[in-house]
Amino acid sequence: MSTSPLYISLNAELKSQTIGVNAAELHGLITGIIAGGNNDESWRVLTCDMINDGNALPEKLSTLVNQLHTQTKQQLGDDNFEFRLLINDDELFSQINDLVDWINHFLLGLGLAQPQLAKVKGDIGEAIYDLRQITQLGYDEEDDQEELAVALEEILEYVRMTAILCHDEFTERQPSATIH
Repeated sequence: MSTSPLYISLNAELKSQTIGVNAAELHGLITGIIAGGNNDESWRVLTCDMINDGNALPEKLSTLVNQLHTQTKQQLGDDNFEFRLLINDDELFSQINDLVDWINHFLLGLGLAQPQLAKVKGDIGEAIYDLRQITQLGYDEEDDQEELAVALEEILEYVRMTAILCHDEFTERQPSATIH
């Protein structure tokens, strides 16, 4: 696997603009906002509030963030389950760290879009609890890397499906046009 060009571009631009998040955190935040049911332009304000003290983003970064939002929204709404987490794919421990960052920011975005998130029960409530638990897991660099890689793949899939499940739960579906 190799890290996506969007991840690399976003990380470079975030760093050059001294924004205090990485690409994984930004993707987690935006995914959480979308999965929480945000369906208007307020995502921009929420994102700027969270990553840039409420200030507008520089043009190049704003373009990348808009691209990320559009892609994420499209993937989450796709019935083919195309959605993927935007994390570093180059090195196992970087992937694990990015996953934890992604989840923390996903939960933040979800909470911004769903202020009553703590009261959610059922499958969604359990999945959110699980995500919180995943962020508490630790690893030792001496651990068997093959076992860690297998566990990581399973966790990534669980997190991915949880994001899709949240999106399905909190997003109002537009009725499709009926053809007569």
